[in-house]
Amino acid sequence: MRLAFLGPAPPFRGGIVTYYAMLSRILQERGHSVFWSSFRKQYPGFLFPGSEQEGETARWLQQTNRQRFVPWSPWSWWKAARDIQDESPDALIIKYWLPFFAPGFFAVAWLLRRRANTRIIFLLDNVIAHEKYPFAGLLTRLALGQGDGYIAQSDQVRRDLFQVLPNTDPLTVVTSPHPVYDFGEPGRERRTREQARQVLNLPSGVHLVLFFGFIKPYKGVMTLIDSARHLRAEFGDELRVLIVGDIYGEKQPYLDRITASDAAEIIDLVDGFVPDETVEDYFLAADLAVLPYVSATQSGIVQIAYNYDLPVVTTDVGGLPEVVVDGRTGFIVPPEDSEALAGAVIRFFKENKADEFAANVMVEKEKYSWNRMAEAIEKLVAGDES
Repeated sequence: MRLAFLGPAPPFRGGIVTYYAMLSRILQERGHSVFWSSFRKQYPGFLFPGSEQEGETARWLQQTNRQRFVPWSPWSWWKAARDIQDESPDALIIKYWLPFFAPGFFAVAWLLRRRANTRIIFLLDNVIAHEKYPFAGLLTRLALGQGDGYIAQSDQVRRDLFQVLPNTDPLTVVTSPHPVYDFGEPGRERRTREQARQVLNLPSGVHLVLFFGFIKPYKGVMTLIDSARHLRAEFGDELRVLIVGDIYGEKQPYLDRITASDAAEIIDLVDGFVPDETVEDYFLAADLAVLPYVSATQSGIVQIAYNYDLPVVTTDVGGLPEVVVDGRTGFIVPPEDSEALAGAVIRFFKENKADEFAANVMVEKEKYSWNRMAEAIEKLVAGDES
């Protein structure tokens, strides 16, 4: 098949870019050609709440792409559609996650459906955005209404799709979970836990709890900070809470919360985007990943953790309970409950669950392969709706 992508590529950074790169690689391994129509700009500077939009991408994730698309430039939409049309793809694959991009996605999809009869396949991270956007429902319906097929990455996302587009044919919707992320350099031997801690200058001989990812209000980092006093009361200085990620918004409220937590000594906040080459070391160094989300549909962070056989404590929101099996690959707790969150972490270490849960993760993660995602795309592109 000849396939096209519309989405950000290097030098832009983030999980969406990584996702496209890994998906492109598996599709090409399966014999398909991939043309990547990329963004020339992603967000206006005054709207971007993080530190930087661009950064280095690991060389083994680099893919050829053509930078055209600007979310607020109709002229760029037309040029991106023309480029894709010139490639004569069987389908255009668009990963949808924010209403901000919906007008441009709608325009490109509309042009291609009418000019080239190209099938439009949406990969759905979120149908309903975590943050509020003006006219979000209308914009999402506008864009997703151009789809010929949809891949929902959780049952929650599937339900949200039918809430937004109730007349969608169920046969055009495939539920396929978010695949695992492997950030290791091909051919390089994976480091041990102690080696990873040495590289990151982290202490050995302590329990290490990791939050990783963009730090936004809905991620529940404040709840994790509040839980630290309970953890310190139980473990003293033998446990560290490591919070790693680019803060979207003001940093000071997090620093103030840490200072007021009575556990500042065991909390390390690493603010900033983590290069691809370093991501693996954080997950190898950790004993447990914690996702204290207030809301969610699904999360690629669970899939990174699973790739490294790392158990997860998360909250009972959105599609997260579909991925984390309570009592087997981690624990699930109520959102915004610092005592329950701390209790799950304490139980994990006190009951020595690390080896048991890691073994269960090794089995569970087989569900989350890139080949399964590729098969879902192939089915929808072929129009196999049986």
